[in-house]
Amino acid sequence: MKGVSPLISTVLLIGIVILMATVIGPWALRIATEASEGAKTDVERDMICRQTSYAFDSDYGNSGVVSNFSGTNGTVSVKIINTGSQNLYNFSFELLMQTPAGLKFIIHPDVNITADTQRTKANPMKPGYEWIIDADVTNVNDTWFLTEVKLINDVCPRISPSVEL
Repeated sequence: MKGVSPLISTVLLIGIVILMATVIGPWALRIATEASEGAKTDVERDMICRQTSYAFDSDYGNSGVVSNFSGTNGTVSVKIINTGSQNLYNFSFELLMQTPAGLKFIIHPDVNITADTQRTKANPMKPGYEWIIDADVTNVNDTWFLTEVKLINDVCPRISPSVEL
């Protein structure tokens, strides 16, 4: 029995390699491009978060918070100071209430920041500035007690200070 000639086997091997490169090359390039773009986005987000910092102004109300609940509605106001170097905007609240049944989180849409105190990307809270943010709260009970307020921003949601009352 005779095998395939060395010349034919070399040509076949080169053809298989070219075919594999044609099929696998674009796929590998796409995977590498997506990975590098994802890493770039993560680095940019991390840099923004490193520049994001804000705190409650403890001279305002109770540790920076003023609240008023009656019936099934109420209001919450906080005064914050932008201590970082990043503009801040699109805030939201996360309230922790003590109820007779235990702790309960209250979030949007039951906590709705008033339009005139909300900061936007076009009109952000600049570094070094102080600002009071007001919110209307619905679907609560006047027997509930506010125990913690967390303020979240869209610039870097993982940097979200909170204060226990």
